[in-house]
Amino acid sequence: MGERLVYGQTPLEFFRSQLERAMQHQKVATSAFTEFYLANLLAACVKGDPLPAPEKGFDEMPLALLYVRAAEASRFDRARLLRMLGDGALFVSGFFADSLQRKLVDAAYYRRMGGEAYARLSREDGWCEYEPAVFGELGRRFTEFSDVLAEVSEQSRLSAGNRSILQLYERWVQTGSRRAAALLAERGITPVAPGTVRPQ
Repeated sequence: MGERLVYGQTPLEFFRSQLERAMQHQKVATSAFTEFYLANLLAACVKGDPLPAPEKGFDEMPLALLYVRAAEASRFDRARLLRMLGDGALFVSGFFADSLQRKLVDAAYYRRMGGEAYARLSREDGWCEYEPAVFGELGRRFTEFSDVLAEVSEQSRLSAGNRSILQLYERWVQTGSRRAAALLAERGITPVAPGTVRPQ
């Protein structure tokens, strides 16, 4: 049994309930397998399990180089590296998207790289305890799941700071996030892409 967070819940139980609430709020439906995968990912990160697994030089390695390294690796190592890339990109782009503002690489980069890693991983059959369909769904719907994790992060207060209107707008421009658009709409702002003329 894992360490208890609140109200006698394990991290896995806590994050399953948080995910269910965020998915319901955002009207995102998924398979029980994918939801379980996401809850396990969050619980592992909070318990301090390494994400991704420790590997010399990984922290300094750009996601694109990790992807190339995975493509050139043996079947088992390729799957392991793709999963590390996908999981890391999903966690960072969801839980810590605000920390990516005004960086050399932004949330859109993390979402593209993570989505592609999961999509490729879904074609690596028979290497993992999860069905390839889980990774296929994570790849196709990466932005949706990243938005769900962002809401879980805010609701569980595990990431610092409130998002400013400008940061929300920048996230919407970079990623097309439905959640960012909805949060802007809650503040009375209808997002318009740069260079678009608003109808009068």
